Amino acid sequence: MSSELDRDADLRDLYELYRHDIYRFARYTLGDSSVALDVVQEVFVRAIRAWGNFRHDANTKTWLLSIARNYMYDYVRKQKKWNQFISEYDPPFIADRELPIETTLVLEQTLMALKESYRQVFILRHIEELSVEETAQVLGWSPGKVRTTDYRAVARIRNMLGTGFEGGNS
Repeated sequence: MSSELDRDADLRDLYELYRHDIYRFARYTLGDSSVALDVVQEVFVRAIRAWGNFRHDANTKTWLLSIARNYMYDYVRKQKKWNQFISEYDPPFIADRELPIETTLVLEQTLMALKESYRQVFILRHIEELSVEETAQVLGWSPGKVRTTDYRAVARIRNMLGTGFEGGNS
């Protein structure tokens, strides 16, 4: 019984620690806040089910983001709306209170204009601040592919903005 209580406490702690990160990843990826809330809920339902199988060989945040990514792909595939989904994005909300609203809007539009692989790598590396190795684990890629895609995403953003975009961590 105490192991069940420990598990519940651990999962509550993880929820408090990572729910905003998962929401932000889902919101930026899917462009829909209500679906992003559903993703957060589903990630933790799946985490509860899989808790006994979690080997702790990966960072817990990375594990949860991997669950989120897999669920989002399942969601999009089931909805059969990928092309429609891409063309009907609501720009996501980038919650950096230090940036002027005009800058935030430009960054959101630029981010949403990236192709999916660039957007996901950029979100994970520069917004969620995951390492190359953690990003590779979430996406199921090699670290080299993450580095290359990140480099191209940052270059594309710089090109789209036309001036020296400071993306950090590149």
